[in-house]
Amino acid sequence: MPKQWIKEHQKEHFYRSAKKEGYRARSAFKLIHINDKFKIFRRVYTLLDLGCAPGSWLQVSKEFIDANIQKDKGKIAPKLLGVDIEKISPIEGVNFIQMDINDNSLESKINGFFENEQIDLIISDCSINKTGNKTLDQVSQIRICNRVVEIAIQFLKPDRFLVLKCFEGSELASFIRNLKKKFQMVKKFIPGATRSRSSELYLICKSIIKIKQ
Repeated sequence: MPKQWIKEHQKEHFYRSAKKEGYRARSAFKLIHINDKFKIFRRVYTLLDLGCAPGSWLQVSKEFIDANIQKDKGKIAPKLLGVDIEKISPIEGVNFIQMDINDNSLESKINGFFENEQIDLIISDCSINKTGNKTLDQVSQIRICNRVVEIAIQFLKPDRFLVLKCFEGSELASFIRNLKKKFQMVKKFIPGATRSRSSELYLICKSIIKIKQ
């Protein structure tokens, strides 16, 4: 059986499963697959999702965080915040800020919501609007990634995860080298729900490296 047919069949499977399970997009399964591999939601109660529209990653995140709270008998109050330039439909128990992640006032809003506390997990499925020029698209996507990393360095707890989307291309190796100067662990991962022809991948980063003064 041709591999391409199998991959296309899997793509339709994830699309149908997302509809069946009430997720807003099949990208929900990408985050589930990432957690299956790296256990990013372990001990997570506070979460920031940058570029969160349409909200499927927030839906999944809430499910995992609710499970954590149930295990701990509600001892810790959860805080989930999504940020996107596009408005999303409300999700119970999740806060949302409609704002460009490049807005200079975003940090103060994040800080206000989390009450000056660092965050357990930061995720980003944020993506550019592709032009079709792979080189230009990758450069633009890395620009977004750098902004996400900038925010993560400020707000992420030590020894916790940052997940962000990037694209394959000539600039990827250099970007990963720079990430490894900031995080103790950086892994590339392509979830099973990713389209077969897509150049996207996810970078799983853990444990910010403290800069010696």
